[in-house]
Amino acid sequence: MIFGKYWKIFMWATIVFLIFSVGILVHNTITTGSFLKKDIDLSGGKTITIQVDNVDIQNVKAAFPYANVRLTTGITKNLIIEIPFDRNETEVVDGLHRVVSFSGQPSIRTVGPALGSIFFQQAQISLVAAFILMAIVVFIIFRSLVPSSIVVLCAATDIIGTMAILSLLDVSLSLPVLAALLTLIGYSVDTDILLTNEMLKSGRKDYRESVHKALKTGLTMTGTTLVALLAMYFVSGSVVIEQIAFTLLIGLLIDMPATWITNAGIMKMWFEKMEKKGVHK
Repeated sequence: MIFGKYWKIFMWATIVFLIFSVGILVHNTITTGSFLKKDIDLSGGKTITIQVDNVDIQNVKAAFPYANVRLTTGITKNLIIEIPFDRNETEVVDGLHRVVSFSGQPSIRTVGPALGSIFFQQAQISLVAAFILMAIVVFIIFRSLVPSSIVVLCAATDIIGTMAILSLLDVSLSLPVLAALLTLIGYSVDTDILLTNEMLKSGRKDYRESVHKALKTGLTMTGTTLVALLAMYFVSGSVVIEQIAFTLLIGLLIDMPATWITNAGIMKMWFEKMEKKGVHK
């Protein structure tokens, strides 16, 4: 199944997707100074959160054209309004009473621009450091350049591809999204290590059997995680959990072709190259 007639086409399609994703992030960095649009957590501003039953989101957006307005999914719905740091939150709350019916006091959170800038710098450092440390561990585990490089390449596809899709969907980089991306750095190599380890143990002659064995275990892991993340996204009603679940869902969907097509395909090509050279395990 993995090594069917068109496996090379799918393998290169994943690599082209990685190149396309890098292009998106580079374009964002050149034009905006950031690889992803920054949330209030990382740029500074004010967030007003209120619990609502029913709301016309378009009316709210029309009433506050300068604000970023979102409505969470789930059993409990929260209306989230993000405004610039220099805006008066009291005026916004008073205006909300005219367009939204709600009870209780809104939750207001303020992040200064200087603090947001510090958070953003630390976010970039943490992402880079986590990826480098992950790569070091992978090279220590396999102690072989080609298999280790393939695992790191697939992990990069997962992380970079996820950020590119978030950018296309106009999702901002926030602390919850950052937490999800850091989680993906670890999770994305799980299935790659499983696959690569099975293929290396079986050797060139039995690599097809090892791929299918790893595939069964890997897809079971991914499937159960996807179910849990879908429940988190649609049921929680928390914007933090929703952002984490959404980011991880995208990452896991990218991880499947990156692992079971690209990783498996390049390993297959490497095995065949070693066979032609007469190198035996």
